[in-house]
Amino acid sequence: HHRSATLDQWGDPVTLTVTIKPLPLVASVCDWAHTAESKRRQQFCDKYEGYFSLCHCTDPSPLLLHPEPLKKNIIVDTPVAVIASNRPKYLFRMLRTLLSTSGSDPTMTTVFIDGEYEEPADVARLLGVRAVTHNPVGEKNARISQHYKAAMVGIFNLYPSAEFAIIIEEDLDVAPDFFSYFSQTMPLLRTDSSLYCVSAWNDQGYEHTAEDVTMLYRVETMPGLGWLLKRSLFKDELEPAWPSPDKHWDWDMWMRTSGIRKDRECIIPDVSRTYHFGSTGLNMNPYFQETYFAKHKVNTLPNAQLAHVERLSRGGYEELLQLLIKAGRMLDHGNSPCDKDFVPDVKDRINIMLIQMKTQSDFETWLQVAKCFKIWDLDARGFHKGLWRMWFKSSQLLIIGLPYSPYSKFLPKTTPTPIYLPKPTTAAAPVSTKPG
Repeated sequence: HHRSATLDQWGDPVTLTVTIKPLPLVASVCDWAHTAESKRRQQFCDKYEGYFSLCHCTDPSPLLLHPEPLKKNIIVDTPVAVIASNRPKYLFRMLRTLLSTSGSDPTMTTVFIDGEYEEPADVARLLGVRAVTHNPVGEKNARISQHYKAAMVGIFNLYPSAEFAIIIEEDLDVAPDFFSYFSQTMPLLRTDSSLYCVSAWNDQGYEHTAEDVTMLYRVETMPGLGWLLKRSLFKDELEPAWPSPDKHWDWDMWMRTSGIRKDRECIIPDVSRTYHFGSTGLNMNPYFQETYFAKHKVNTLPNAQLAHVERLSRGGYEELLQLLIKAGRMLDHGNSPCDKDFVPDVKDRINIMLIQMKTQSDFETWLQVAKCFKIWDLDARGFHKGLWRMWFKSSQLLIIGLPYSPYSKFLPKTTPTPIYLPKPTTAAAPVSTKPG
């Protein structure tokens, strides 16, 4: 294949020439058992192509999935809304993963399809899941925004007694402990008014920056990509204020605005519980997927037990951060964070890095650091009061923005000058300089 030069361009065309020998009609009919499941399978496979193991004559993949029940499941009555469009192969992969996960329930799962598309609806019904279609409203990002709103309205209408709902997209795989993760974190969202969501996704959780499946963070940005929504938040605040169809806004960016967030935060894991595999869509292409999503880390353990969940309350988290900062070691700020040895190759430390951040919205240096670290660098995400947390070379790394961050008061009296990385005027890599 040929890579595109930039995110907004396609690569050179690739031409494939193949010869397919047609089979006689009788050879295309499988000798499956005469069951209701086999009948549904045969009807689906006669109608659609490209589902491979599902339509395999001798060893077809099962339609009825029987995951292990989830112990201590407090989200048994929480419905799942799957946000879908006309990407049926994505939907099939996603539902197979979701319905194989401990704690899943097809009767509590609904696929909301943006458009009267037959194939994705048939995929959902084939796997025993309800499908709801509707006529699109708006165009481009406005259409996506209205689709999300319709799905959220729909899921709470279908399950009028549900206190929460899980919102997830059709192009995500889920971790084996996806439902366990939400079962363990739901009490936080129920009782802590300083929170407004729990997400399964860590924007900065790459293979080289995420390590501890038991660890949780509080962040000011709403990540989405598999998240827990409280009915009262949606009905009382979000639904009445949702952007109208003429507003070409990204719904998730709108959710992050100060007027909607109201100083509340989201809980996220260090290691994500979803994995983004989709490489096509309105705001997605293969290059973008490969650059920003392919190397995200996702949990593979089925029974990960979250640690110190009680410390994620507003007061508990502040105490935790103070302890981490006081136990931390200051990195050598004479070196550039773009150098591969900036963070020493020593395990089980708490390292501290100071960057220039003059105001709440001053992310100039952070975005260049993110670029050096090869993590999400298109906008600032995953921070808490001017502080970012991640793992680097098997040690925790705290990045504190000064003078804005209030955590400056917990630092030693003598600290190095915060690193300043100006936004480059050319395509050259960022170079560390001292603030002038």
